Amino acid sequence: MARWLITQGFHRVSVLEGGLGAWREAGLPTDTIEGAVSGAAAEGASGVTVGEAQASFLPSLADRYLRGGSLPTRRRLATLFVDIAGSTRLLAHHPPEAVLAVLQQFMRLVTEVAIAYCGDVKDFEGDGALLYFESTAEATRAALAIRAALARGTCDGVTCVSARMSLTVGDVVVGVIGSTMRQAIGLVGPSVHVGARLLKQVHPGGIIATGEVVEALRIEAPDLVAEFQLLDSAFEVPASDGITVTTYAIS
Repeated sequence: MARWLITQGFHRVSVLEGGLGAWREAGLPTDTIEGAVSGAAAEGASGVTVGEAQASFLPSLADRYLRGGSLPTRRRLATLFVDIAGSTRLLAHHPPEAVLAVLQQFMRLVTEVAIAYCGDVKDFEGDGALLYFESTAEATRAALAIRAALARGTCDGVTCVSARMSLTVGDVVVGVIGSTMRQAIGLVGPSVHVGARLLKQVHPGGIIATGEVVEALRIEAPDLVAEFQLLDSAFEVPASDGITVTTYAIS
């Protein structure tokens, strides 16, 4: 965000480069941002708290990369996969219209949290979403915020959902995929692949992360490291041609 503002002629915006952490350390107000996150679940699909006007003002990360130079570009990004747990059971016991309403409420929450924590939504995939962040700390805080919001949310008569989440960090190539008729942003890198595979290794409500995430947090946000417990020091990622990673979890 700070780099984009600088390209638009604004100055003295370096505090934004550190995300919410730097904003808080500078003593700047966070009521609007943090209230938006907590309010999203309480209001559900009927209310918007990270307002559309606010969201439309903030350029997407991909848009900033486009403005900053040609794509593809290589960036160190944290990726957060979020997936509804038990979606098959929801479809089996509720009409599709009701499930769609829950899905919309879920995706709205996920999108608002991503934006509030200086991230973005790469795309919605079935009953889940892929979020990406330039800060591992903000990605972790976003995961915790999503879990907390789901825990206190309401689902309009349908069984409330929980989510599985996976956190990874690494070098990712960001580029445009598709044709001139339909285009989208693609994120390609080992960490993205690993994150997708790890998502199925965590129970509903849990968050799984790689050792690289925890190591990054030791520098960016040491207070968050205590949230993680070691699962496996050499976990072989399924269908990944022998890739092994250290895994941690927030249960």
